[in-house]
Amino acid sequence: MTGSVTRRIFIIQAVVLIALLLGHFIVWAAYPRAWAHYYQGAAFFKVMAPPLLMHLGWFALLVVLRTKGCRETLIVPVAALLVGLGTLFLLRLAGGSYLQYITETSPYWRDVFADRASVIYAAYGKQVIFFYVGLAALLGLLLVRWDLQALTRYKYLVGSGAVLLLLVTTLFGSETGGQQIALDLKFFTFQPHEPVKILIVIFMAAYLAEKRDLLVLAAARARFLSVMDLRYLGPMIALWLLVMAIVFKHKDLGAALLLFGIFLGMLYLGTGRKTYLALGLGMFLFGVFAAYTLVARVQTRVAIWLDPWQERYINDQGYQIAQSLMALGNGKLIGAGLAGGYPEIIPAVHTDMIYAAISEDMGLVGAVVILACFLLLIERIFVVGLRARDAFGGLLIAGLGVSLALQTLVIIGGVVKAIPLTGVTLPFISYGGTSLVINFIILGLVLKVAAHPAAPPAAT
Repeated sequence: MTGSVTRRIFIIQAVVLIALLLGHFIVWAAYPRAWAHYYQGAAFFKVMAPPLLMHLGWFALLVVLRTKGCRETLIVPVAALLVGLGTLFLLRLAGGSYLQYITETSPYWRDVFADRASVIYAAYGKQVIFFYVGLAALLGLLLVRWDLQALTRYKYLVGSGAVLLLLVTTLFGSETGGQQIALDLKFFTFQPHEPVKILIVIFMAAYLAEKRDLLVLAAARARFLSVMDLRYLGPMIALWLLVMAIVFKHKDLGAALLLFGIFLGMLYLGTGRKTYLALGLGMFLFGVFAAYTLVARVQTRVAIWLDPWQERYINDQGYQIAQSLMALGNGKLIGAGLAGGYPEIIPAVHTDMIYAAISEDMGLVGAVVILACFLLLIERIFVVGLRARDAFGGLLIAGLGVSLALQTLVIIGGVVKAIPLTGVTLPFISYGGTSLVINFIILGLVLKVAAHPAAPPAAT
């Protein structure tokens, strides 16, 4: 890594730190009664310490990447900004909810905001802890000397692990919001579909890297699916059908959409066959029609998406998306200002709807900046995949980029009512310990491939 590149990245990281510290200062000044209640002394230090300590971890990561000779370091400040905004807005929402609680006159809403404030503040503390868990996992991937190519020898074990995780959730999972998506492990709640997406990507990357020539040969002999196609596609299709059946049983349509998109995207990237893409889109449309016809929950989701202002929905199941749309409108161009809006009114704002909260406080400008950060991050991930030293590494990183892009698209599309809301987390920003740790592992895998000495350097 050249000295000029090193200085540039460290300067960008320092600018991100200063911006986040300024944001924390504004939030600290906006809700003094909340911090007096939560911290009971030394509130300024306790509000400002987490972003400082978290950035020490990011700077340590940059140092490690420098020692590894990795030049693809622009990923780090972009990820740091996204994670920092997530924790900042969790703190801001905790303060805003407490302010609503102490100023509310209605007993019902006082109870609502009291519960919401305590839940979001607890989520903020957990998110900071999970940040360090995720960073430790990322550093572990970089520092431990092992070749990612070794994963190809265990592809069937990895695929079986994905199925096993979902089966365990089916048998022992707890239901939240009508969806059986989590395992209650007493100390924390674990969402298996988050690691499953990485396991599916690893399996498909290994399988496609091994069988790609055979699939391409089959493509040259037949215009549509041939016997040879089906023979080599069989294990992937069987795994996909089993995973989708289990996810469908969980009623987690967001995870189903995400896993299907990963499967289809990687199949196209691995083979380049438009036939598979067309067939997959046809299967998707058939699945959507079947789900809408057979599952009442899907019918309700679509009806709310089409018109959340209906009288039978507006004060119940449509209340969340209606409040989200009003928050987006209230943000206008430059926003109500940090801690200036009222996004804490939105149910589950710290998980499903944090993008709406950011948009209300920071306006269209802030919303576009978030999108630009995700686009830049995903673009750099695909660059790493294109410059990987082998087919497996390239497919693995491309698959991880596809998963991150799809998840971002699905949740932001749901928040702005472009598609029905599915309830997946916004990567790096929404509250969710499992999601945050898995996203750090994704970054670790990307940076490990980028730092490999045999890989051509990527420009920042």
